[in-house]
Amino acid sequence: MKRRVIHCAAILLVLLLVSGPVFAEGQAEKEYPARDIELMVPWGVGGATDIMFRTFMSVLPKYLGAPVIIVNRPGGGAVPGYAEAMQKKADGYYYVAWATPSITKVHMSKTPYDAETFEPVINLVSAPIWLLVPGDSPYKNLNDLLADAKRRPGQVTLGNAGAGGGTHMIALAFENAAGVQFNHVPHAGGGPTVVAAVGGHVDAISVGPPEGVAQLESGQLRCLAVFAKERLEAFSDYPTAVEQGVEFSLGQWRGIAAPKGTDPAQIKHVHDAFKKTMEDPDFIKLADNAGLLLDYKGTEEFKEWVAEQDKLYENIVKSNKLGDRYEY
Repeated sequence: MKRRVIHCAAILLVLLLVSGPVFAEGQAEKEYPARDIELMVPWGVGGATDIMFRTFMSVLPKYLGAPVIIVNRPGGGAVPGYAEAMQKKADGYYYVAWATPSITKVHMSKTPYDAETFEPVINLVSAPIWLLVPGDSPYKNLNDLLADAKRRPGQVTLGNAGAGGGTHMIALAFENAAGVQFNHVPHAGGGPTVVAAVGGHVDAISVGPPEGVAQLESGQLRCLAVFAKERLEAFSDYPTAVEQGVEFSLGQWRGIAAPKGTDPAQIKHVHDAFKKTMEDPDFIKLADNAGLLLDYKGTEEFKEWVAEQDKLYENIVKSNKLGDRYEY
């Protein structure tokens, strides 16, 4: 009898040793995320992408189940930030802002990453670009600005959020459509670009909502044109370039991506948390106040969208013979 009890105890011990790790692994999966998640924004504080994510942060943790720490790595057209992101572990605790400038830069110059380096997770916002001028600018409308740019080719300064970035590329495309040439002045993100315009350091800037919203409301800046097919519902007072005679519309998108190799289940969890936040009534009010134009794209749709946009900007760069990435 005693031998039988010892034998059963031994079997039980073996079962515990075998099943213990399995149970622990299953429990760990259920507990994801078990700690803070880092989200790297490769642009400065106060820019459109930074404002967008900080707006999400007041509601997102309710659905994500963990706090998110935003880390800004501005400068260098976002290349240093993405170079750093490439070195991070694909353990589900590191994500990176993924937006139009993320892929425009790769066609302007040689970068250590390209449009396929990271895993798209979800697109959150799309925003057309708008042309803003200081509140005391002599340009009262888009045609005033274009007339001066035609009189003084290459002398009218147009600020953007970074050389090779989305606002720069879209401004270059606008030049071609309008038949003018600006003196493009890059800045370390949308926030510094807005500050430069308020200070009168440039004649005009190309940024996108929510950049400049507060300054437009205070009268520090004026909007000459929005690069959209129709007026924006949230900013219906501002005319489009199209209605002022320039057939041009192009905008930027903003979402997040993960390092290659991140567990699809973890990506789904993060995707679902952001999607639920986008549908949350409290967040929708915050997004409206911040000037965010929400545009949901799920993981697969976002992946296809990034591939299409990558091809679009490759064509823009090559057709305008821009940068030093390609031989002309």
